[in-house]
Amino acid sequence: MNWIDPYIFLLMILAIGASFVAVALLKSPRKLLRDFLAGAAALSSLFIILTIFELQIENRNAMIILRNFQQISIIFAPILLFGYAKELHREDAKTTLRLTGLLALPSILDVTLAFTDKWHGWMRESVTVETVWNYTELSITSTSVNSVFSSYSYAISLLTVFLLVRNMFDVPKHYRSTLGLSAVAVILPIVSITVLSLLEVKVPGMFALSYGSMALLLIIANRSRDFNTVWPVSRQLVLENLSEGILLIDARGCIIEANRAICDMASHIHKKDVCPKDLLHQRAVMVFNGVEGLEKSMEKGGDTEFSVEAGERFYDIAVTKLKEKRQPIWLVVAKEVTDQKVVERELEHLASLDSLTGLKNRKAFLSEYEKAGAVEDRVFVLMDIDYFKNFNDTYGHVAGDEVLRAMSELLGEHFGKEGEVVSRFGGEEFGILLQGAPEEVEKRITRFCEHLKRLNKETDSLIREEITVSAGIHAFTSGEEFDAVYHCADRAMYQAKRNGRDQLSFTGRPSPVKS
Repeated sequence: MNWIDPYIFLLMILAIGASFVAVALLKSPRKLLRDFLAGAAALSSLFIILTIFELQIENRNAMIILRNFQQISIIFAPILLFGYAKELHREDAKTTLRLTGLLALPSILDVTLAFTDKWHGWMRESVTVETVWNYTELSITSTSVNSVFSSYSYAISLLTVFLLVRNMFDVPKHYRSTLGLSAVAVILPIVSITVLSLLEVKVPGMFALSYGSMALLLIIANRSRDFNTVWPVSRQLVLENLSEGILLIDARGCIIEANRAICDMASHIHKKDVCPKDLLHQRAVMVFNGVEGLEKSMEKGGDTEFSVEAGERFYDIAVTKLKEKRQPIWLVVAKEVTDQKVVERELEHLASLDSLTGLKNRKAFLSEYEKAGAVEDRVFVLMDIDYFKNFNDTYGHVAGDEVLRAMSELLGEHFGKEGEVVSRFGGEEFGILLQGAPEEVEKRITRFCEHLKRLNKETDSLIREEITVSAGIHAFTSGEEFDAVYHCADRAMYQAKRNGRDQLSFTGRPSPVKS
């Protein structure tokens, strides 16, 4: 056998290249689509090697045996390439294996008939040995049955090309050239064999050269890849590993794609476990009926974003309309922000409190005042600790702070009903928003002041003097601006101070009330 012959040497290079692809793809990490591609490359390599032997011998019977074994490669390689393209489109090993198994049934029959043709003659009308470029090879005239089986293999190859081209639209741009070249590689044997046959150009080992070229193109298509690293990941695998919930909704409003993260969101809404299969083909607005804004976002048509609370969890939702020129599809991305919202609420809560006393600060008090709405018989009390500066000067600021904290705690005990708001406005000044008749409020304030005077005796405070307050009380109706309400209560409070302190003063009353 002349291995130095240039043409034989070329075929051997192609066979070695195909073998390289097969071995590289069989290394870790093992995936079904890699195994399919490795199998196709290995069959191509085997086919080329068998063709080389056929071109180098002249024994007709031996050549027929070699040709029969070549049929295994040429018939099953398209099936394996189809499985590769199918897995690349969507990884589902069971479905792909089942489908390729069904597609392989006619191919198994094809190979069986080829090996047993000498007994029934259904596949070959005639077999002759001819010389092309000084190489000997078989020239076979196919029967109609053989032509049908050949057409079947071609159809599988064309379907594979369609899947590869279809996959190009589902992957990032830098992967598209690989898929495009792979599609060209798969269709190359069909095109080259068809064109050369029509032109009546005879090339020895034409099928081997075509399939060898296919293997070479596969190497070129994947030249930038390390075959031992992760192979292109399927769209479904990417979706399942995203922390964001992904939802695709068709023009009818039905769910056509959902990942695990979006199912977790649905589970919290419905208080039961939900898997992707439970969501498919369901009306999105029915499944996510607790998500206010989803239906409005779809009706709006443009890109929208909103936040939603679902089952004690918080989500930021982004809705994007895709494929505007055809049937619209909506992409919904849900990002869970529960931890962030909890932190934000905690910060908001802390920002609303006075750092020394823990009462609401003036800003938070104003917010509560605005939220209170239309409530009859509302009363605002403004109180100030009497002679507080003397406490600081005599006992120090630490003792003064203790007085403020103790009074704040006592205020919380006396005025902690629902709808009541207690606040430290600053320094020794406190504000209280209450409901009820002024007479009832007066009684409650009086009880508080009496308790406040006993506070030092009940604690280990350094301050031995009684703690007293002057308070201004203003009854008002809902709708009044707070500045006006505060001004009235402030005038009443200073009236109490001018009249000797340790007393209450009502707006509109001629004389203060001793507390």
